[in-house]
Amino acid sequence: MPSELPPPARHFLQTPRGRRARTIVHAFHRWLDQRRLTVAELTPDHFEQFLTRFRNPAVPKRTSAQHRQLARHYVQWLHGRALVGFDPEQLRRLDPLPPLAREFLASLTPTHRPSTCINHRSSLRRFYRWLDARGLDSQRLTRRDLTPWFQELHAEGLHPATRCHILIEVRIYLRWLSERQRMRTASDELVRSSDCPKLPQYLPRPLTVEADRELKGRLRHSTEPGAWALLLMRHTGLRIGELRSLQYHCVRFDGRRPLLKVPLGKLNNERLVPLDDDSVELIQRLQSIAPRSRSWLVLGSRPGCASAKGWLEGILKAHSHDLPDPDRITSHRLRHTYATEMLSAGMSLLGVMRLLGHRDYRMTLRYTAITPETVGDEYAKALAQLAKKYRLPTPLMPAHVPAQIQTSFWTISRAGCATTPRRPHP
Repeated sequence: MPSELPPPARHFLQTPRGRRARTIVHAFHRWLDQRRLTVAELTPDHFEQFLTRFRNPAVPKRTSAQHRQLARHYVQWLHGRALVGFDPEQLRRLDPLPPLAREFLASLTPTHRPSTCINHRSSLRRFYRWLDARGLDSQRLTRRDLTPWFQELHAEGLHPATRCHILIEVRIYLRWLSERQRMRTASDELVRSSDCPKLPQYLPRPLTVEADRELKGRLRHSTEPGAWALLLMRHTGLRIGELRSLQYHCVRFDGRRPLLKVPLGKLNNERLVPLDDDSVELIQRLQSIAPRSRSWLVLGSRPGCASAKGWLEGILKAHSHDLPDPDRITSHRLRHTYATEMLSAGMSLLGVMRLLGHRDYRMTLRYTAITPETVGDEYAKALAQLAKKYRLPTPLMPAHVPAQIQTSFWTISRAGCATTPRRPHP
């Protein structure tokens, strides 16, 4: 790392965003020193060269994207103080979509969630970028023209779920064009259902019993409010986004028991989750933290804030070190553990589905229906039923049978042989 950062860099590192970008800032100035450049001499080409350092196939794509984003924030901060002669946000301007694509996206806005519209826009940009590079017209496409694109999506190493979303969203757009008679080839012929890759079916990963018990103890005895919030998440099966969106006054009463009002979450629906005494006590702990006039239950958290999610994940990582669990412990595994615990305790599939806020029972099955405890119990019951169904009656011992034959007879009977030995001739 450089021995001495310039004063603007040191000032940036004192900001909340700068504290998360410390490693990136040091790497950036080391890169400048190696090329004998100053910040004032930085050009867009230089900056693009620096960003290519984060496109390492060995690094997860999400991590690389976060590093590039932090680098842009720093250069944007320098540009705002007239220390850099270009705006890094100009480098991120995406190619404009054609009028038909913009009209299609506008038609989605009244009936789809903003995140869905963003996903469609991203898929169409990728689609048109590929078409423009080959001089193809979206309204004159043939199956032969489009097949190489499927191969390139696979060659990029995209996750099967990502590729599937891209293909489905492009097919929806092509259907929209076909309905307006703008296509020569049927949309479902261009992108077939068989073009979508098979999605991997991951098993739920609840914590082991020992790790779960130890983690709950650590979170309960912690002095950090974020640890109490994570323990509340473990007791109620919330998603981490729902935890950050909990309002300060989130407890309701139905006359018999307290209920937690979970706001709109991933599936855009609200629900009420019953609370036990421990969960109520955790909520009261979180409410007792000043200031009490805040809107959200978890201090320092707000919906859609990526830094708040990272803060909670960091607390979980600090409290889950050296736990007896073979897999990495993430916040969503707390939800898995809650769901499998409820199902193993005898709760119905419909009840668990409502607790988790699922709309389709198949989503609940993916989380809860294959826990080791449940499968083991059902397997033991099935074996007992089979043994009862196919149990053979014990044959009667014939009279006047020598002792040696009696011994052999009982040995065969206990082994389950249905053949009765013949009576020996006198």
